[in-house]
Parts: sequence; structure tokens; C-alpha cells
Amino acid sequence: MRVFERPGPVNTDEVVNLVREKSSFVKYIVVASITGESAVKIARNITNKTIICVTCPQGMYWEIDQMEKDVFSDIPELEDIKNNWVQEGLHRVPMNITEKNRVILDQLDVKMIQGTIPFFGPSFSMRLHLHQVTSLDIIAKTLELISPGTLVCLESVLMSTDAGIIPEGELVLACAGTERGLDTAWIMRSCASANMFHPSKGFRFVELLAKPGIALQPDINIEYLR
Repeated sequence: MRVFERPGPVNTDEVVNLVREKSSFVKYIVVASITGESAVKIARNITNKTIICVTCPQGMYWEIDQMEKDVFSDIPELEDIKNNWVQEGLHRVPMNITEKNRVILDQLDVKMIQGTIPFFGPSFSMRLHLHQVTSLDIIAKTLELISPGTLVCLESVLMSTDAGIIPEGELVLACAGTERGLDTAWIMRSCASANMFHPSKGFRFVELLAKPGIALQPDINIEYLR
């Protein structure tokens, strides 16, 4: 297992190399990628695998005026991205695959998944608008103790299986990061979200390939997201 000195996009290229080295053990590679950039890097380095890019659902934005704390101030690469947005006079940036990356991913035959995030959608709205924490939030925040990317890897595999791209019971190589880029990679056993806790065919964490040594946990209300 590779343990990184710190979280963030600085680890992306090393994760890509690690995924390439381990790709012979799996048929499916899932990449959590908001803008599509990390998925493009994976797809350009790995062939003869089904590669799935899981991105954010419609209606999610980075709220730049709320980025004075949390990961966009604690991780240098994310702070640089925030500062560039501020210099451009932006206040809200959509969390979407860019048109350029969408074209490239199509050309590379990468499947794209956009849908409700299992541990984020309705539960986030309940936290934000009803001021209620749910059991899903407890699961999510516990997984983030390992790394935010660990939670996102789980969610991305569930979403890809629910969408019918990955069969249940497959070993899948999943990678994700802390807001942008890649810093976490797992081998996981897939299942549909409705079977996550099934005693025999449910989801399983199989092998942790890479993670930040000390992960940064976003605040439970995540002020910079809307």
C-alpha cells in the first residue's frame, strides 16, 4: 500500500501509475472525476479495460465565496484553483465534466455516469435545509476517517453497478481524491446499492492500494458546495 505524505491532486500521477500496474487483476476501473480530467489521464494510460468516469449530479456547484476554510484553504493545489477563480471574478463554478474532456472521454470509449450520489444527495439536503444528521452521514464521515476518496470510491462503484455497467460480485479497481485529482485507490467487490449490506453478496473493501497518510475531512455541512 502506498501512503502519501499529504492529500490532494499532487498525488494524481502516482495513483495513475499504480492503477496501471494493478489493472491486470480487474476488468473494470472506476474513476471519480468531477471535471473528467483524472478519467482522461487513466484512460490514456490503460487499455483493454472497461473504464467508467463517475461525476457529480446536475445542480452541484463550488461556491467560491465560501472557500475561506476547509480543503480549499488547506491543500495548496486546491487553494491555487480557488485563487484563479477569484482572479477571474467567479462566484459559482458548476461541478461538471468539461466539454473538452467529454469529447476526449467519448473518443476513448469511457463510460460516463451522472446520478444521485448514495451518501450525499438527499442526506446533504437534510443536513443543510432541515438541520438533521442521518445514519448515512455517520457512515460517510466514518469512511472519510480513512480518506474522502475512500467514501467516493465506494459511492462510485455503487453508482456504476446500479447503472448496469458493472455486474454485481466483480472485483473493481476504484480511484478518487480529495475534491480534485486522485489520492486514493482501492480494489472493491461490486454490488447494487440495495444489496450493500447483504450478508454474502454485499459490498466489500478488498485491498487498499493508496491513501493519504493523514486525510483531511470536510466539514459535515460542506459550505463550499451547493
